[in-house]
Amino acid sequence: MHIRGGLRAAIGLSTALLMLAACGGTPQSSSGPEGGDIKDGGDLRVYIGEPRHIVASNAGESEGSTVARALYSGLIDYVGDDYKIVNVMADSIKSTDNKVWTIKLKGGWAFHNGEAVNSDAYIRAWNAAAYAPNAQLGSHFFERVDGYADLQGKEPKAKEMSGLKKVDDTTFEVTLRQPFAGFPVMLGYVAFMPMAQACAADLKACDEAPIGNGPFKMDGKWEHKQQVKLVRNNDYKGTKAHLDRLTFKIYDKIETAYNDLLAGNIDIMPRRMPPAKVPEARVKFGDRLLDKPSPSFTAVAIPTYLDPFKDKRIRQAMSMAIDRKAIVDAVYQGRYTPAKSFSPPGFPGGRDDTCKYCQFNPEKAKQLLAEAGGWPAGKKAELWFNAGAGHDVWMQAVGDQLKRNLGIDYELKGQLQQPEFLATADAKKLTGPYRSAWAPDYPLNENYLTPLFGTGGSSNRTGYSNPEFDARIVRGDNAKLLDEAGKLYGEAEDLLAEDMPSIPLWFDKASVAFGETVTGVEYNGVQGVNFARVGFTK
Repeated sequence: MHIRGGLRAAIGLSTALLMLAACGGTPQSSSGPEGGDIKDGGDLRVYIGEPRHIVASNAGESEGSTVARALYSGLIDYVGDDYKIVNVMADSIKSTDNKVWTIKLKGGWAFHNGEAVNSDAYIRAWNAAAYAPNAQLGSHFFERVDGYADLQGKEPKAKEMSGLKKVDDTTFEVTLRQPFAGFPVMLGYVAFMPMAQACAADLKACDEAPIGNGPFKMDGKWEHKQQVKLVRNNDYKGTKAHLDRLTFKIYDKIETAYNDLLAGNIDIMPRRMPPAKVPEARVKFGDRLLDKPSPSFTAVAIPTYLDPFKDKRIRQAMSMAIDRKAIVDAVYQGRYTPAKSFSPPGFPGGRDDTCKYCQFNPEKAKQLLAEAGGWPAGKKAELWFNAGAGHDVWMQAVGDQLKRNLGIDYELKGQLQQPEFLATADAKKLTGPYRSAWAPDYPLNENYLTPLFGTGGSSNRTGYSNPEFDARIVRGDNAKLLDEAGKLYGEAEDLLAEDMPSIPLWFDKASVAFGETVTGVEYNGVQGVNFARVGFTK
């Protein structure tokens, strides 16, 4: 999935960025009648799992982000197969040195409570997200901003980043600690959405009923483990939604959601479905099943801080003992692409076949295991994954191959629901290899590297730390152009391919299935389904 051309044209040392005024664009995929064949009105019922949070500054995983993207609109969107950057609230984003960025906003936007969405709203949001005592999952996205460090720790030195400066009501300036050519590319992620003053005053309450500025607004509060109800924002400044209501129905088992889709109790599964049901769904749904290549990534991550995983040869051996294609064929009917790299080949700097230890070679795997002193006698490898999402089948297949090819017995640990699973992983309390998935926050290969593997990275749950890896990331950050940066980030990836803190398995496909009367469905590999464009047939 190539984004290189669109970004190269958009970003450079002395380039004016994001001058497009439209917030639309060519969708990656769509189904159903266009324009006038979509009626206004109706309640779309959507499958999700239980989010951790839904306020934009704290919606740091797939379920929460799905809700947040319906509630908020930000500076930019990513559109089409090449993730073209188009402006939403931004009028322009410019820099002459990739360090000091001037952001001009379009006027006239308002939050759902009537507050103006202006420069203060963005400065407020970014400071609130970055301020450590607020414990927002989006905090790390601002670590490049000058003064971020002063907002960290139990007793921060400041509450506002020195790198954020208001110029006027529709203009603000962002100064980074060091140049970063990819900064504008980040700005479509939910952590960068604006925040109402009423929300900043009570973040906890806002997480139960966010005050957004998007095409939909809350209808009551988040009903945990049941649903999140939204209604159309008739005062929305952009293109208004077709739907009257958008209801996110929360399920703890994906199989139950699929059965409810068949029964007409929900209208759309927006990202995935039970792997074993895809062949059946192709027949039942026909062109109402979008089966699209996705940059989302699945791996088995390794807790490098635990014995015996501290020895990279153990990690290398486990990787070479896994036949990715066999699992993809058996579990996913050959739909997924076996991974041979840590970032998608189509992203800037991405290269295929960079991971030599991703090759299936059981004899070499046994050799590496022996060189590392073997696997501890009587010890089982505990394989962790979140419950209710269909991961037990492929994790068992991984365990079977480790046992067959390396003699490592295993135990499946799949009792935790997603929020608890992520919290346990964050606390580094998982006792063995675990299911890791990554959907890009923004379209740049650096996003697959720094958060997951940088020392102290926001999603670095493996404990991996390599000073040379960190140094190569910094060299990429300092590049003048994105093409150059992508190549330097690729050099950092080369170190991962040797150290193997995680075992790449495959790049996914998104399976979006929807009911007979649903139309206007579009899917984007970064942002998911655009619910503002979805409606029902006349």
